[in-house]
Amino acid sequence: MSETLTSEQQQVVEADSDFLLLACPGSGKTRSAAARIAALDAKGLRVAACSYTNVGADRIASMLAADHDFFFSPRHFNGTLHGLLLTYVVYPFAHLLGAGKAVRIRFGEWPSFGYKNDNKRRIHLDEFRRAPDGSLIFARPARWVGKQVAQVCSEVEETVAARKEGLFTKQGLISSDDAMWVALQILRENEAVARAVAGRFDELLIDEAQDTSELQLACLEAILETGDLSSLVMVGDLEQSIYAYQGASAEGCRELASGSGLATIEFSENHRSSQKLCDVASHFSGRDADNAVGPNRDCQIDPELFLYPVDEPAVAIEHFRERLGVHGLEPKNAAVLARSHSMVAKLGGHQELTKVNPLPRAAGRLAAALAGGMLDRRDVSRAETMIALGAFDQDPTDLDPDLSICLRNAAHRFIGDLPLLEGDLRSWILGAREAYDAAIHSFSMEPRRKASQLMKSSPSHSDFMAADVFSPPASNPTPQTVHALKGEERDAVMVVVNKHHGGDPAKQMQFLEASFTINGISEDEEEERRITYVALTRAERFCLLALPDDAKGRSVADDCKAIGFVSTN
Repeated sequence: MSETLTSEQQQVVEADSDFLLLACPGSGKTRSAAARIAALDAKGLRVAACSYTNVGADRIASMLAADHDFFFSPRHFNGTLHGLLLTYVVYPFAHLLGAGKAVRIRFGEWPSFGYKNDNKRRIHLDEFRRAPDGSLIFARPARWVGKQVAQVCSEVEETVAARKEGLFTKQGLISSDDAMWVALQILRENEAVARAVAGRFDELLIDEAQDTSELQLACLEAILETGDLSSLVMVGDLEQSIYAYQGASAEGCRELASGSGLATIEFSENHRSSQKLCDVASHFSGRDADNAVGPNRDCQIDPELFLYPVDEPAVAIEHFRERLGVHGLEPKNAAVLARSHSMVAKLGGHQELTKVNPLPRAAGRLAAALAGGMLDRRDVSRAETMIALGAFDQDPTDLDPDLSICLRNAAHRFIGDLPLLEGDLRSWILGAREAYDAAIHSFSMEPRRKASQLMKSSPSHSDFMAADVFSPPASNPTPQTVHALKGEERDAVMVVVNKHHGGDPAKQMQFLEASFTINGISEDEEEERRITYVALTRAERFCLLALPDDAKGRSVADDCKAIGFVSTN
C-alpha cells in the first residue's frame, strides 16, 4: 500500500480540479500525482496521465502499481502528451489536412539538399520545426551555418516547406516535431475534433509540465478553448525546464496556467537533499531555498569546490573519488555530470574511435549493457524503438496491447541474439544485422525497411575491435550529461564546468561569472541557470563543483565560497 502522504502532498489528492502544482526537487510530486489518479479512478473518472518522456510516464505507472496496486485500464491513458495527440488527433484526422496515406513518423536520416546548390553544405529537412504561429525554426543547424541561422532559415524556408508538404501529402511522412504542428492545425481548424478530445477524459494530468513544448502548449490551449475539458492539472517545476532546444517553454507553461485560470499549489519541502545542498542550489534558482525535511536534511557535508588543470578535466574524477572516500560515500551511488557530450567524452578518458551509424551504435550499447549486467527497462524500450523503425518506419507510440506484447518479445529476442562483443567491429555489426533482421521479421511479415539499410558498416570498421568501440574503459562513477540524469538522484554529484572558449555554445563559465555580478544573468542565460540548478539538485548528501584552474575559474570559485562552497584544493 501507499506511503502516508504529508499534509503538503495531500493537497494534490484533495484539490477539486484545474490547478498548477509547482513542486521543488525531491518533493514527491509524482507520488502525489499517482495518489490523485488512484483517487479519481475510485470515483469512476477517466484520466489521461501524461509526461514529457516515456520514462516519466512509466514512473507514474510504476508508482501507481507499487503504492496503490493500480494498473491503467483502457478507459484511461498513460503515455506522453506527444503520444496522446498522435493517438487522438494526428493518426485519425491527418487526412483533413491532405495526408494522402496513413501518417507515419519518419525516423533516421531525412532527405537533404545543398544550400545554394553546394553539396558540401547540405541541410536535412528534419532540422526544422514550426512555431505555433507557423513560422519556421532552424532547430538543429549544421555546424557550418554558424551565426547565420536566421539568414539561412529565411533563404530556404520555401524549399523546406514545399518538400515537407510533398512528403506529407504524397506519403504521409512527418517528423516527430511536425506531428505536433499537424495536431495543432487540426485542433484549430476542426472544433468537433477538439471537442471530442476534450470530452474523452474527465481529467488531463500532465507531469513534468515544464518540459511541454510550445506546440503542445498551443494544442492544450485549443482543447481548453472548447470549454469541454473538465479538468487540467499541470505538475512540474519551472525551475527545472531545460529543454528549450526542443521547444520547451517554462514561460509558456506559466502563461497557459495563468490564462486558463488554474489555481496554484506549491511544494517547498525537499525530501531528497540536505539543507546545506538546498541552500547553495537556491542561488541558481529563482526562488528561496527549499526546506529539507527528508532523512538527509541534517547531513553536515559541505558543498565543495575543486580547481582542475585546465586541459585535464579528467583529473577531477580522481579527486571526486578521494572526496567520496573521505565522506564515506560509495562511487556506485555517485554521478559525474557535464553540460556537453564533448566534455563527457573528455571525462571518460576516451574519444570516439571511429564513426558508427546510430542503429549499430545503439545495438552495440545494448550488447555492452547486457554483458555488464546493466541492462534495464530503458534498454528494452530502445530495442523496441529500433524494431519498430524497421517494421513500420516509426516510433512504437501507443500500440494496442497485443501488438505491444509482440514488440516487447521481439525486443527481447533481438537483445538475446546480439553477438558477444568479440572480434572486429565490422564482423560484429554484420552479426548484429542478422539478429536485427530476424527480430524485425518476428514482429512483422512485411517490414517497411531492410535491416541492411539501417544497420550499416564500412570496410574501415575491420580495423577496430568491437569491444574497444562499445565497451571503452569504465569510469566509476560514469560521466554523463545533466539532461541524462534529470528525474533521478544520487548520494553524491560532481558537476564539471568546461573552460571558457569562444566556440562554447553553452558559455557555461560566462554564465557562472555573470551570475555573481550586480547586473546578474541575461534572459538568454536563464536556461544555463536552470541546468546548473538541476545538476546540483540531483545530489542527496554531497555535491562538488569542479572548475578550470584559470582566471575565470578562480574568480567564480571565490564567489562560490561566499555562498557556502568549501575549497578542497
